[in-house]
Amino acid sequence: MANLSDEDEEGISLFPMFNILACTLGVMVFILATVATVSLGADKAVEVVEGVPTETLETELVEVPDSMRETAQEAGRGDRPERRRPLWLEWDGERLLHYATQDSVAIEEDLRAFGTWEDTWSYLSETIAGTRIGNAVAQAALDNENQYIVLLTRPSGFDELLEVRSYFEFLGVDVGFEPINQQWQRVRVGG
Repeated sequence: MANLSDEDEEGISLFPMFNILACTLGVMVFILATVATVSLGADKAVEVVEGVPTETLETELVEVPDSMRETAQEAGRGDRPERRRPLWLEWDGERLLHYATQDSVAIEEDLRAFGTWEDTWSYLSETIAGTRIGNAVAQAALDNENQYIVLLTRPSGFDELLEVRSYFEFLGVDVGFEPINQQWQRVRVGG
């Protein structure tokens, strides 16, 4: 008697189709990563600009009791201005660069070699004093309520970042830092 079904036949397998989909997805991810890497090449400029809200938010005004207002002012939070201006500096391990004036100060000593924080701060004070960077940092220290320092740091400057940052904090300036790529040739900041 003839049998139309073959017991060795398992039916249609979708496994090869899943392999094709997985390979296609992998190739697309690779192409996307390549395009992103090429678009951030060494000859590209990076622009850091001040954030501006795209639309005005409507808020409900609430009357703050005098006791809460006095407590906030005593804590130093109630009398800060709405917008603080950044002082853009770059640290690459060998020099400080002031973006507004394009002036730089060479730091020739290894800051980690000093025995105490006071020696490190003294060396930085002597090196920076009398320069445009020194004047800008002194102005930021005097006007700490309205200014702060943004320290754009290249990977070559990571080893001594703690010393540089602690010096600015010693002067009473609020400091933030942002890592930037070592290969970037030009960094344009604004705001």
